[in-house]
Amino acid sequence: MLVIGLTGDIGAGKSTVCSLLQQMGAVVVEADRIVRQIWLRPEIIEAARKRWGNDILDSEGRIVASEVASKGFCNEAEYRWMCDLIHPLVMAEMERSLLEGGEGLKVFEIPLLFEVGRPDWIDFAIYVTAPKDVRARRNAMRGLDEEAIAARERWLLPAEEKKKMSDWVIENGGDLKALREEVERLGELLLKIAYPMLVSVTCGSESEAQDIARTCVEKRLAACVNIVPVRSIYSWHGDIEDEGEWKAELKTLRCKLYQLKKEILSRHSYDTPVILAHSLTWVNPKALLWLREVLDI
Repeated sequence: MLVIGLTGDIGAGKSTVCSLLQQMGAVVVEADRIVRQIWLRPEIIEAARKRWGNDILDSEGRIVASEVASKGFCNEAEYRWMCDLIHPLVMAEMERSLLEGGEGLKVFEIPLLFEVGRPDWIDFAIYVTAPKDVRARRNAMRGLDEEAIAARERWLLPAEEKKKMSDWVIENGGDLKALREEVERLGELLLKIAYPMLVSVTCGSESEAQDIARTCVEKRLAACVNIVPVRSIYSWHGDIEDEGEWKAELKTLRCKLYQLKKEILSRHSYDTPVILAHSLTWVNPKALLWLREVLDI
């Protein structure tokens, strides 16, 4: 699984980027959706009521978002209190979602990714930005004026600092077509490196294993091959065989698997070579970037 933390400026288009990635096959988890659910919890409602009074509730005792915003963003003390109340619960829910497992690309939209502290389970970070005037127009359509935006952004880290802390920056100052093209380019890359694999095959001799390894690396079908001697006990035509072999383990990506299998079969001496392809649960980010570079993705 490849885990992406996606953040960005208010009105930059984070949700649109997430929607485009989801259409490409990514699983998206949105912090804002989790926040809305948390504000439905009785203990959270009661904590906020004690802090800010009954004005934040409607006639049925539910949180009024606009009232919470006016209280929570009025000064730094109230903002920090609100963050301490909500954000640990949001991150706990996200981590619970992560533990559900699965494979492929998982994108966590976290508006305050760097402010709350980038968790160690985020492999790469994407920052979505747009010119101030473009964001102002988009936010106005959502009922947020410049004063409201300034109130929300005044305690955030500077945009330039967050860009430097990100692995990729998406500039969303144009139209939807331009954004789609940029997201699709990045999405295709992420979906390729989201599926690392370890392919193993046993050979009758060290020289055969070395030939397969060198050829697959030269043709950019594998980034690295480990070759080790093994003792194999197996059934063949009704007999139990016990002999030495050489095992080759090839580090690669799923997008290379078809050509890799063909190459191994074309160079293998056995009538029935056994090729095993293992999907890997996780590979460290720097190693994924190395696979991308070596395999020419």
